[in-house]
Amino acid sequence: MFKKILNLLFITCLSNGLLAQNNPVDSIFTSEGLILAEVKEIAPDYVKYSFPSETLINSIYKNNVQKIRFNSGRVQLFKESLALAEIKYVHDYEKVSLTHLESETKGLYKLDEVFAKAVGTTTLSNITTVKERAFRKLKIQAALLGGNVVFMLDQNTVGNQFGSYYQTGKATETTLTGIVYSNSIPKVDEIIALLNSKKTFNVNSNFYAGINSTDVEGNPYLPETFTIEDFYEENGFVYVRGKARGIKNTLFKVVSFKNNQMTFYWKDKKKAYNLSVDL
Repeated sequence: MFKKILNLLFITCLSNGLLAQNNPVDSIFTSEGLILAEVKEIAPDYVKYSFPSETLINSIYKNNVQKIRFNSGRVQLFKESLALAEIKYVHDYEKVSLTHLESETKGLYKLDEVFAKAVGTTTLSNITTVKERAFRKLKIQAALLGGNVVFMLDQNTVGNQFGSYYQTGKATETTLTGIVYSNSIPKVDEIIALLNSKKTFNVNSNFYAGINSTDVEGNPYLPETFTIEDFYEENGFVYVRGKARGIKNTLFKVVSFKNNQMTFYWKDKKKAYNLSVDL
């Protein structure tokens, strides 16, 4: 009897091994999750793969690939992948990364362009401190958009200019311009499925930052609920028309859909805002 059981186990293991060889599946670990497929090619900028029983070749930028565990057991790591932190809330803005290499944005999702400026209070202001304030402002704007990396387009710092009898002095200033990216964006189908069944949500936070703000501020008169009247998809993002007490804006962009909450973004001439609701 014991011998029969051993034979059965041997046959089962052998069958599983042959099945794995006949149906090779590699594990591709990406910034947005695991892909189970057969790797066809690893090119300089991307990885080509196809799903089991399919001939269609898909591709993903290597920037988004962390590692591949091949069916053979071999593991290949990818240094091209940026170590991007997850921005759960706007207060995570310090985790936003900065890059001066456009190649590091390949495969990432472009969100919007941002601008920040910081000016010293006097001609004795510390240049480094003013520069840090500008970067802080830039990261806050990126976090409000749901981004976790900014590709720097322009950075300009002017030192203190001391005045004279004929000329007024000018304090140091730094101006920054960049494009905000993220390695993951809200999944449209999941959002639409929810909005088709639910229209009113409880508000848990409402934060904003002004053009010259060096920190995030909260709305002291937090609305209790947010009601969605309509929604649509555009360029891979979901926009909603809705209303909440005390908020004049009626068009919002969904920038986050995770951690049991949904976050909306909008801006006016002076400020950028986030409003988060419980799911």
